[in-house]
Amino acid sequence: MLEMGGKFFTFVGDITRFFSQSFFEEPAFFFSRVIDAPTSSFYEILFVLFLTGVVVTLAWGVIAAMIQVSFNPLIQSIESYVRFFGKLGAWVIVLLIISMVYEVIARYIFEAPTKWAFEVAYMLMGTVFMFGIAYCLQMRRHIRVDFLFAQANDKTKAVIDLVGYVVLVPMLLWLTAGVWDYFFQAYRVNETSGESAWNPIIWPFKFTFVIAFVLLLLQVIVEVLKNILTLLGYKVPDPLPVEGLSSTNPNEPNPLISEEISREPR
Repeated sequence: MLEMGGKFFTFVGDITRFFSQSFFEEPAFFFSRVIDAPTSSFYEILFVLFLTGVVVTLAWGVIAAMIQVSFNPLIQSIESYVRFFGKLGAWVIVLLIISMVYEVIARYIFEAPTKWAFEVAYMLMGTVFMFGIAYCLQMRRHIRVDFLFAQANDKTKAVIDLVGYVVLVPMLLWLTAGVWDYFFQAYRVNETSGESAWNPIIWPFKFTFVIAFVLLLLQVIVEVLKNILTLLGYKVPDPLPVEGLSSTNPNEPNPLISEEISREPR
């Protein structure tokens, strides 16, 4: 019995140390490096800006929520930060298109193919995907099996969503810590891709994994708050709709599509 208890507390200690390193000690390293070393790389500065943005977003939302005695400012603050990265990811597609057009012209017209096109393509496409995960959740556009869910009332939907999100939170905490370690180990050894003659450093791209899971964790926490407020009878603010859509509710028809259908000759 004592041996089992000792193993349990050892396990808890290992987990606590792992999360402490992933969420506090190692991120603090980047802040100290940027502050103490004027020669910090551009990527390190970007990492610090992102982490600072997370802290400022949470602090601003919590303070505003306390002043207004409402969770809505906190919800809106986090969703604005998530939305910013969703839109940033959309603009990354432009860079992807430009790089691919350049590669096609260089390869087939000037017979001078680049050595970086393949790696730029998967890094930019991966960045688009990573930046959009949390935003897709915010807009309620992830695929779900909803043939029963769609028939339920708002409070029943809130209960179903709440159970799912509460189960998801500890998994996301674990995954976020895991992808941070995945990134930090690559940063520590200055890992390169090894996929082409270009062979760029890979850790800046791996940091997009961290961004994705941090934003997803924040958005899931927001969804938990929203569902609790719905069950308590409070009105929850909807996120800003996607351009061209009147609602973020996936069960409502797209007005643009409806308009096109109405214009079809009968």
